[in-house]
This record gives sequence, C-alpha cells and structure tokens, in this order.
Amino acid sequence: MLPRLLGVAQGLPPRLALARRLLSACPPAAANGEEHIRRKLQQALQPARLAVTDTSGGCGSMYVVEIEAECFRGLSRVKQTKLVNGLLKDELKAMHGMRVLCSVPPEKP
Repeated sequence: MLPRLLGVAQGLPPRLALARRLLSACPPAAANGEEHIRRKLQQALQPARLAVTDTSGGCGSMYVVEIEAECFRGLSRVKQTKLVNGLLKDELKAMHGMRVLCSVPPEKP
C-alpha cells in the first residue's frame, strides 16, 4: 500500500508544475504594458524623468513607476501618487499592484 501511495505522490508534482505553468502564462498583450504606461504618463505629466518596470516577470501584473515631474511641486506625496493612480485607473484594474515613487526635480538656481 505504501509504495502505491508513494507512486501517486511522486506523479503529482509534475502535474501541478504543468498546471502552474499553464495557468500563470502571460497574455500576449501584457508584453507592451511598460511602454503603454510610459506613453500615458509622458503625455499627461511631461516628466523630467520616468522609468516604468514590470516586476512580474513580464506578465504585466506588477509594476514599479519612478517619476520626477514639475507638476508635483507643492503637492504632498499622497497627492502625487493619487495623481499618477488617477491617470492609470483603467490599467490598475487589470494589475495585481503598482508601486509609485514620485519626486520633484531640483529647483534651478
């Protein structure tokens, strides 16, 4: 009985691994998510610096957005982040999460 149970247990992980691979496959449209987000923020905020990174391994479910824009001057960090989130509200619905790091360019002398 034990060998038979072990045989079943040994056969289980490959099936689970295959199911995990099939279920976690990235949709084809997710590949250009970084560029889509970058374009949208570039048009709306005209940042001095902008970096968008897909941290989900290319699946488009997690992003880090680093943005430096003059329009953030005088706004609290919360309001800066809300501004970015508001611009990407439709995109956020399809994501698991997004980390937004906002900053203001240094003042020119």
